[in-house]
Amino acid sequence: MSVRPLLFGAAGNPVIWAIVALAVFCYVLEFNLILGQRDAQWKRQAGIWLKVLPVLLSALPLLGLLGTIVGLLTTFHAMARTDGGLDQQTLLSSGIAAALITTQLGLITVIPGTLLCAFIRRRHRDLG
Repeated sequence: MSVRPLLFGAAGNPVIWAIVALAVFCYVLEFNLILGQRDAQWKRQAGIWLKVLPVLLSALPLLGLLGTIVGLLTTFHAMARTDGGLDQQTLLSSGIAAALITTQLGLITVIPGTLLCAFIRRRHRDLG
């Protein structure tokens, strides 16, 4: 089983969309700060965002964990409703795999964001 069908199958999960939206917001903000001209206005703006950005980034893996919990609960509810006609092992393994996509997505999006935030913090500190 490849990751592609799992990700597309989980695209109806609102937690995935929340992770993607928050990650896009953080990355757009970070790239604007990286590409912006470093002057007094940039330093003031970067100082404000450097207080908020780590909080937003730390929400990404937490949202991933929330998505995993929601996916596992959905899987176990589906298993409880089956009348034995479906293979329980297949249902469980596919459900867990789909649930873990959100955790993976949360971690994949937070790591580069944290590195970019550290880079911006260094530029902010070096500006004086």
